[in-house]
Amino acid sequence: MTTPTIEETTMRPTEPARAGHLRGVAAVDRRLRRNGAVVGIWFWAVYALYSVGITLGNAAAGNDLEISALDSTIGASRWLMIWLGISASVGILALHLAAGASRRSLFEGVVRGALVVGAGFGVVTTLALLGERVLNTSLGMSWARLGALPFDSVGAVLGTAVAEALVITTYILVGACFGAGFTHAGARGGFLIVPLAVPAVLVDLATRTGVVGVIANVDLRPDLDHAEVSTSEGLATTLLGIGGGVLAVVLAAVVLYALLRTVPVRPA
Repeated sequence: MTTPTIEETTMRPTEPARAGHLRGVAAVDRRLRRNGAVVGIWFWAVYALYSVGITLGNAAAGNDLEISALDSTIGASRWLMIWLGISASVGILALHLAAGASRRSLFEGVVRGALVVGAGFGVVTTLALLGERVLNTSLGMSWARLGALPFDSVGAVLGTAVAEALVITTYILVGACFGAGFTHAGARGGFLIVPLAVPAVLVDLATRTGVVGVIANVDLRPDLDHAEVSTSEGLATTLLGIGGGVLAVVLAAVVLYALLRTVPVRPA
């Protein structure tokens, strides 16, 4: 029997810890993806009924819907993502730590799961927009985005998919930040909404979507009755939207990491 080397003796104790860390990350990631799938199924089922119903109804009445049915909801899916982020972070913090996992594995699991759910929503959102356009044009109705990023070429469509994925990822992470912030501050947590929402505001502004994106790009001239949000154009707009989305995700992740390191543990 050979004597273990110094390197082997040093590495062996870290292997169980590493395996435990990966299990913790995978558990959080799996939980977030599972909940995201359930939320997504319900959201897109309701959206499909709403979109097809409002389009066919306007066509039957001889009206022109003009703008995307999805855009008219001004980013409804965002609010579900905030809840998803809260439930997948501080919502399971006590159980996660009690199971022997770490705060770091919780953070990494939330980020990984948010990226996967974001990617899924980005693809489905883009397919939904394409489906809307096909349905509207087949009925002789016009169709356009409410602001948003360009959607007039293959590259622009792919850019929209990436941008929408970054939007959802950001909102999940912001939701997790909200949960951690309120756990930190208790009743005073309401004051943290504004600073913690900065990544969400940033991603809305960059992608020209959501409540903030629409308000920031609305044109009130010549008066309120004629206000509109014109569609955007150009590769630079798409690249700026994606770049702003990446920055928003990174910022939200950094804030979440700082909060989860010190957030107090509440009994589950």
